Amino acid sequence: MDTTATGTTSTRGWVIAILACLLCLLNYFDRVVISFAIGPIQKDFGIDNASFGLAMSLFALGAIAINGISGVLLDRFGVRIVWLVGLAVWTAAMFLLGLVHSWWLFLAFRVLLGLGEGVNFPAMNRAICDWIPQKQAARAVAVCLIGVPGALLLGGPLFSTLIDKAGWRPTFELLGFGGVIMFVVYVLLYRNPPHAHKNSKPTRHEYFQLLKNPTLLATSWSFFGFGAILFFGLTWIPGYFEQRWHVDLEQIGWFTTAPWALSIVGMLLVGYLSDRLFLRTGSVRQGRVHLIWTLQLLAALSFLPLLFIQSQVWAIVWLSIGIGLSMSPNGPYYSICSDLFSRQTGAATGIIVTFFSASGVITPWLVGWLTDTFGNFDAAFIMLAVTVASGAVGMLLFARGEPAPSTAA
Repeated sequence: MDTTATGTTSTRGWVIAILACLLCLLNYFDRVVISFAIGPIQKDFGIDNASFGLAMSLFALGAIAINGISGVLLDRFGVRIVWLVGLAVWTAAMFLLGLVHSWWLFLAFRVLLGLGEGVNFPAMNRAICDWIPQKQAARAVAVCLIGVPGALLLGGPLFSTLIDKAGWRPTFELLGFGGVIMFVVYVLLYRNPPHAHKNSKPTRHEYFQLLKNPTLLATSWSFFGFGAILFFGLTWIPGYFEQRWHVDLEQIGWFTTAPWALSIVGMLLVGYLSDRLFLRTGSVRQGRVHLIWTLQLLAALSFLPLLFIQSQVWAIVWLSIGIGLSMSPNGPYYSICSDLFSRQTGAATGIIVTFFSASGVITPWLVGWLTDTFGNFDAAFIMLAVTVASGAVGMLLFARGEPAPSTAA
């Protein structure tokens, strides 16, 4: 059923959204595992915070290498084959990471893992554009992206206990088996829609126009700022509570659930609100942009109280507010790509996700370096607040909600 023609989402469309959610859940379980395995991995390989941050950054470097390329491939050849290849690479990398005993091989397989995972978000948004009508795009993306905070909500208590009892290597292998299962499910359930990619492949000129669009560029920088908060939360929350508050690993797992529970609620509410505003006004700026910059600015401000608190409870409160506010406009971010660039949704998403992945290269290492240099997390919190606030200001000033000239024509 062609949902873009009828304006309603078919049952298959929502099945695909749920499938994308499960893939996000699986992909982000790997990030939960490594963040809770900081101590054991450092002990096994004899490395410090900065070296561990390098492993996280190399993962994102692998994602950067494939984000933009996968976006173009998705637009031209469809979601099914590109997403399957990415999932196969991710699965192989998870198995290999659990087997190696050389730090340099571990780093190499982190790059491979990033290559596999870097396909996920452009493929997700291309699939939403193919199967979900524009007026429901933000809430559909929110459903898909529940897998991100959902992985962190469930993975914290689950994997902290599993790593503590069984070790980090068997936990990595368990995720590899999860990848095999998802590969089979994906082969059985996902199909490219019959209306997609028929006489609609974007031209090279249209792709170049994306790089000149002020709304897309402002969105990309704001997405970099959002990525800084997310990668901090993924990588360093366990280390923050362990190093700052001296909390044991199993207890940390429960401490980390609050930010992600708030993120799930915020993403669903903001996704619904964004679609309502977009449907009522017909304006990308009114329905998408204003929600993004407002919530990101509030998120940036939420990190400043962490410089002064003297309580674990308030640390959880302000981290939860900051991460929850920053995660909430995920739907509008991705919807901007499909609203303005329906023919090049994969490539446009690849651009903003490249900025997101760049944040993943820089943030984990930078936080590690700042904590090693200053002996605490204060400088890292200031860095996060400034970065995210700059992205919010950029959205306000430059994201006008206008497509590239060739697309408008």
